[in-house]
Amino acid sequence: MKILQKVKRSFRIKLILCFLLCAVMPLLYLGLSSYLTSLDIARRKIIESTNLTSRQAAKSIDERITQVENMADSVHFSLYTLYNTPSEPLSGYLDAFSSAKNTISSLMDAFDIYHISIFLDEDSIGSQEGVNFFPLGQLTDYQVGKEELSNLGTAPRWSFSQNLPLPYIVSRGKALNGFLTCYRSSSLNSDSMDCAFGIHLTSAELSEYLTASYAQSPIRAYLTDDNGTVIASTDPEQIGQLLPGNQAAAFKSHTGTDPLHWQDNEFLITAVHSGEWQVVTEIPDSYIKQNTDSLVQTILFTLIIIILLTVTVILYVSKGLTRKIDRLAMAMEHTQWNREETVVSDFAALLPQVPGSGDEIDRLTVSCSHMLHALNLSFHEVLELSVREERLNYQLLQSQINPHFLYNILASIQTLLSLGELHKADQMLSDLSHFYRGLLHRPDELIPLKDELEIAELYLRMEDLCKNHGFDWSVRADEGIENFLICKFTLQPILENSIRHGLKNDRQTMHIDIDISYDDDMIRILVTDNGTGIPTAKLQEIRKDLAEKSVRYDKHFGISNINVRINSSLQEHGTITIDSVLDKGTSVCILIPQITDEDQKGGIP
Repeated sequence: MKILQKVKRSFRIKLILCFLLCAVMPLLYLGLSSYLTSLDIARRKIIESTNLTSRQAAKSIDERITQVENMADSVHFSLYTLYNTPSEPLSGYLDAFSSAKNTISSLMDAFDIYHISIFLDEDSIGSQEGVNFFPLGQLTDYQVGKEELSNLGTAPRWSFSQNLPLPYIVSRGKALNGFLTCYRSSSLNSDSMDCAFGIHLTSAELSEYLTASYAQSPIRAYLTDDNGTVIASTDPEQIGQLLPGNQAAAFKSHTGTDPLHWQDNEFLITAVHSGEWQVVTEIPDSYIKQNTDSLVQTILFTLIIIILLTVTVILYVSKGLTRKIDRLAMAMEHTQWNREETVVSDFAALLPQVPGSGDEIDRLTVSCSHMLHALNLSFHEVLELSVREERLNYQLLQSQINPHFLYNILASIQTLLSLGELHKADQMLSDLSHFYRGLLHRPDELIPLKDELEIAELYLRMEDLCKNHGFDWSVRADEGIENFLICKFTLQPILENSIRHGLKNDRQTMHIDIDISYDDDMIRILVTDNGTGIPTAKLQEIRKDLAEKSVRYDKHFGISNINVRINSSLQEHGTITIDSVLDKGTSVCILIPQITDEDQKGGIP
């Protein structure tokens, strides 16, 4: 009884018993025997069918080669007629030349030939025609020499080349990957060669005979010459390549119709054109293994037996087991973050009715329920702490700007008082009071652009008094853009840098331009001046601080402070860039998303 109770309570023992009794042993025996039998049958069937297909492809190529050689006789006869036509009168010779050209064009169309190149003596009229007729001296451009074609008689000479200098009107600028050319030559009126011609077939055309048979198959077929060069192939990248020396030698020495096994592949070799070329068909062993139809039939039969055994035992032993697993899987799939009610409703039905009576699945269900509940709580706590931390960091940066700004303004007022400029100092104190009343009126981190522009205008007026009208400014903003939100104190530090570091010593009035415009779904704020500019080394240093999003308290504090704040989530990760040319001026560009009060209330922390 104790053993039986242990089996009922142990999911692992149930699973092992089911597999051992119903699946593992029968499956291993039947699967192995079925696989070996089916693999041998499939191999023989595939090799037989592929051998037949390979012979048919080789026969088609052979017939095409024979057709071209027969057509070469017609071309030869046409050239014989042309060479036996006197050059005087010229009109008669031109008629014969035109007739020969038309005959060649008709042969190309009738037999679907890519191109025919005819090489005439350099002094012959028409040798410079440039489409079908060329001087004999250009034979070397076609990678053959006169000595190779001399004394051919009626016998053709076949040659493979990857590139031929065919006229543009023929190639249309397209580079083909190979040509198989049938060359003929003739000595019509002398002992030396008077003319030669080549009938060009493309490797792509010959490859079609192979591809048509194996288009949707991993079987690869290619045509090779006696040197092992690939002339045509179902893989265009292979054309023109040389087979490895040991592989080419093995193909050449192979005789008979039986396949050659080489490096996990079966090779069928079929001679073409009296053995001058070979069609090699490569059958991967993996393809043979994939086509074991009889293996599938054997496995199906095995599965029927296994199912009959399995159903009898599984229904009795694990009736409740599969139901628990299915329901637990569904509960886990439906569980999502921030959906505690789903966790409770999905897992409550799976918990054991009597505490301590469940098996491993029941205990796993309880643990998952507790774990997901704890993770949800932890997630909310971490999220809340992260939001608080970011807000505190932002407020810290914001608070650091205020004393920095105030210190600079008070220093300016002190300077005016020491110079006896009491009226200007009084005006700056009045503007400063108005300035801070505006800040206290909007304590939010984000304020409308119109308020930020008011802060900028107040600051510029105060600095204008202090600098004795050493600069002027202009502000332009697109219609309706002033209601979008921006980080408080974004413009003031930039304007302060422009005034304090950009004013020239030659008393020339500096101009500051503030331009605010729409940029798709962003807002572009461009602050430019025609001041002294920034030295290259210092500009690179500032750009590095901006890229690293770091605040340096010893220098560049204002611009780096702005950069960190507009890159925060409150401003939805805006950007700032700076450009400057020495003695020409400086430009600061700020890109921020279009945020309204409704957006901030709806989702911005």
